Amino acid sequence: PASAAATATAERVIVTGSNIPTAEEVGPNPVVNYNREDMQKSGKPNTEQFLLSLPIVNSNVIPVSNNENGSNTAVGAAAVSLRGLDPRATLVLVDGRRVAPYPVGNNPGPVNTMFVDLNSIPLSAIESIEILKDGDSAVYGADAVAGVVNLKMRHEYRGAEATIEYGNTEHDDAGLFQSSIIFGVGDDKTQIAGAMNYYHRN
Repeated sequence: PASAAATATAERVIVTGSNIPTAEEVGPNPVVNYNREDMQKSGKPNTEQFLLSLPIVNSNVIPVSNNENGSNTAVGAAAVSLRGLDPRATLVLVDGRRVAPYPVGNNPGPVNTMFVDLNSIPLSAIESIEILKDGDSAVYGADAVAGVVNLKMRHEYRGAEATIEYGNTEHDDAGLFQSSIIFGVGDDKTQIAGAMNYYHRN
């Protein structure tokens, strides 16, 4: 009699960070994942506003609305802060890797810490956002005392997508204009994707 061998396919698992020698003792850490559908349903125009709408992101953030008058060193920048600690206690990663912090200027002001500028990363280029809520992860060390925010980019994207947004107040004194475009081409071996973003706020 003929016997058919069953073929099993393993589901793809992407590990953001691991410390393999202690994996069995420590176990998995609590990670919350937000995909593109979650971000689109929120109606938030940028990465900063979406993160600010999450319950775990509360006080001590650096919002762009407080930095547009040139009174401190983070003009036009925004930072995320978990658990109400200083922004430098939250580690921000892009595709699981550390990125260069915002170049703090020479102007005096309340912002005197290093952080990753969220406004330098267009929301249209983000596939999902992972937030590690555990503040004592041995994988990332003292940079992640409050937790980790991992921004995962849209790599395997083909086609083009553009968004335009304009808003203002009743008294026409706080106009906002934002536009973004993402494009990508490729095949099974090569992928090329890029994103551009323009943001202006009175």
